[in-house]
Amino acid sequence: MKLHKILFVGAIGLLGACTPDNEFLEENPKDKITMENAFNTSDQVLSTVLSAYNLLEGNYFPQGMNSDMFSYKQLGTDILDCKYSNPHYSNFTTSWSPTMGFIKTVWDNYYKMISYCNLALLKINDVTWTSEADKARVEAEAKFLRGLAYLRLAEYYGAVPLVKEFSETARFDYVREPRATVYSSAITDMEEAYNNGLPDNTVASGEAGRVSKYAAAMFLAEAYLARGVENGDDVNDFRTAVTYAQEVISHHPLMTSRFGVRLPGASGSRNGVDTAQPDGNVFSDLFVSDNMISGANTEALWIARAVPDYATFAANGSVGNRSITLSLSPSLQDFRFTMDGDAGKPFSEHISAKYGGETSPFIHGGTGWGQTPLTWYVSVTAWDKAHNFETEQNQDYRYTEGVTVRTKFLVINEQHPLYEQYGGWDELDKSTVNEGSMFCPIFYKETPMDGWDWDTDNPNWNWFFVVPRAALYRNKYIARTGEAYLLLAEAQLRGGDAGSALITLNELRARSNANPATSIDMQVILDERARELMLEEDRWGTFLRMKPEEWRQRIYDYGMYTARGGAAVYPELRRWSEYTDEIKFTNWPIPQTYIDLNTGVKMEQNDGWPK
Repeated sequence: MKLHKILFVGAIGLLGACTPDNEFLEENPKDKITMENAFNTSDQVLSTVLSAYNLLEGNYFPQGMNSDMFSYKQLGTDILDCKYSNPHYSNFTTSWSPTMGFIKTVWDNYYKMISYCNLALLKINDVTWTSEADKARVEAEAKFLRGLAYLRLAEYYGAVPLVKEFSETARFDYVREPRATVYSSAITDMEEAYNNGLPDNTVASGEAGRVSKYAAAMFLAEAYLARGVENGDDVNDFRTAVTYAQEVISHHPLMTSRFGVRLPGASGSRNGVDTAQPDGNVFSDLFVSDNMISGANTEALWIARAVPDYATFAANGSVGNRSITLSLSPSLQDFRFTMDGDAGKPFSEHISAKYGGETSPFIHGGTGWGQTPLTWYVSVTAWDKAHNFETEQNQDYRYTEGVTVRTKFLVINEQHPLYEQYGGWDELDKSTVNEGSMFCPIFYKETPMDGWDWDTDNPNWNWFFVVPRAALYRNKYIARTGEAYLLLAEAQLRGGDAGSALITLNELRARSNANPATSIDMQVILDERARELMLEEDRWGTFLRMKPEEWRQRIYDYGMYTARGGAAVYPELRRWSEYTDEIKFTNWPIPQTYIDLNTGVKMEQNDGWPK
């Protein structure tokens, strides 16, 4: 059979060589998609850009808990980790390696984004557009998304290959470009997008899932900060970062008063629940799904949409991978609860028996799907007086019950005196495995308490046994003005203007009714980022664009498995100090797969990793 094929191909070749006009032999398959016939309309080019959007939004809507494309942003930092995951993300010496799964996943996804953008830019002039404005917008989106992908790749991995053109053939000779060069490429792309084609406000226009001009400005501030640090504290870059951050703030001011569907005094109901919600504050209003995409929300720059609307969600149940968010509620670790039925017990079911057996500790990080608990630092230490400027916890809107944290649960045991009421830590009649057992708070910004937009006192609803995973509908911020304030403060500080940086920081703190800071340094800014952007921020991106001395000790002090920080108060608190010792890397490793495949040019591994 193979011989027949060879002979046929050879015959075709000879015929073509002897025939003066062999055009009739040229293939033009009508039933196959090729580069030539795949892009006939502007919608096809737009669809390619939307594919890049989809990959980016995978960072916000994982398909499962501890999913690489969400969890990697914070796992192993001072924000969150999982004692029971494999690998242990804070065990940097033995678990982290160039063959680690999420290291390759992150690399793959960002380069896939880049490939989609390159393809769209290649074909954008080959199709007819309804208007030049539509074309300019799609072109700007493709350039911005490519620039954002390179910003993240450079932050994580340092020097990486720059691929600015689409290639149909495989290459094995990629060269890593210097980190500063990659940052510059990202800046060029994002500035072209900022200046040409992006709309000012996509949230107000009902297109919250597409990038806006001032979302681009926020990431440009981050990119200039990153390049400035990489180039030895380039003051000019820091000044440019200040300019972009101020542009964001001037066009998208902070929300400072309550708004939206939970506004006290509002009338009506939704899904049988009163619309008005007197409890809460302006910070909690920011994280109601409907409020996030409201034109009244001046703080919203760019939103990752879970589904277009509730009707779509309800009709489809679980919409792709968008409904399973990283639920951190409730995070109960190392507890043994006594059997149910006793009047002193808040639950009607034996927790340990349900998750691991009656004699086993309740080792899940949450309700069976939220298995990634917060560190002691982000649950407790970030809010203490030493870190929060003598501010009592309940003075800070971001910490108050039902806003950022939730330390209470609905009592569902009919024999308990608090039946149908909210109980808290003191009502947990428990025997612990050790004194280091901890109850991690519920984070409202990540977990809708009834699966939608409000809390309910419905006794048939409870955290553990009723709410399905598919009910965890939640939009997510990709860019919000609160982060622009923190980037501005950092740029001012690095540029030598600590006085202005302190004023900027306190403007953000004032919105949350927090006492003003009296001094500022990078550690103060990192503390404030943890409070304001908890579970929003790409914490690894923040750390790795900084100088190593600004973040490595912080992970060692405040990461979950360290012998410091919380372990001083709770000696049995989980820790990995005997394995972690010192964090020796300054960038993530280059995935070993691509080092091995790049046979045309030797691709060097980053320092601190096996060569």
